[in-house]
Amino acid sequence: MLEKLDEILLSHDVVKNFHNAYKDHDFKEWLLGILPEIEKCKLQGQDNPWHIYNCLDHILHSIEEINKQSIHLDEKTRRMLAYIMLLHDIGKPESHIRRYSKKYGREVDSFFGHNIASMKIAGRVLPDLNFSPAQTNIMKKLIEDHDMFMFITLEPDGNEFHHVLSPALVQEHIHKLNEYGDGRQLLHYLTMIGLADNMAQNPALTEQSIKTVKTMQNMINYNKQKEM
Repeated sequence: MLEKLDEILLSHDVVKNFHNAYKDHDFKEWLLGILPEIEKCKLQGQDNPWHIYNCLDHILHSIEEINKQSIHLDEKTRRMLAYIMLLHDIGKPESHIRRYSKKYGREVDSFFGHNIASMKIAGRVLPDLNFSPAQTNIMKKLIEDHDMFMFITLEPDGNEFHHVLSPALVQEHIHKLNEYGDGRQLLHYLTMIGLADNMAQNPALTEQSIKTVKTMQNMINYNKQKEM
């Protein structure tokens, strides 16, 4: 069954292939035995202007998007990235709250701390999905940090919790990620994750976020060339 899940998650049509497989009783029971949160994500709406899919479909679309970016990478890395996207929002149902948003003038769904919840779930299931302790350690960190781009801007915006993108900020993140491996490469993977995440959200709102992610990618590549 794991081989079947691998095939689905690395396919070109993840959304369609997953939902077709999920109709199969044996596959569904096997998957929910490892990851019962899948069904919760299927039932979890995302009533928020940033989203156009329920939680599960957002996850599946994000896997399709990461696959487009990773096509040139080795199979081991592609598999890791696909499963990171599978798990990056898996903790949203347990983090769900309804709150009034002054910005939107109504109640919306929010998922504060879902990255931590998702990271903890990943730590539980990744060994069962045939990932090594070293891979699990890296994947948990990238899941924990996948929302970092929410707090990075290209220009000062007056928000004390936001950081303006700069070479110094890039180096700071690389330094922190060096604890888990090649910090520069891991930060590049994070930008791929951030881009895939944004591409599976509401395109009417993500233009600036995508621009920020791509700007960071260019800075990482520039710094790498400069050091060579």
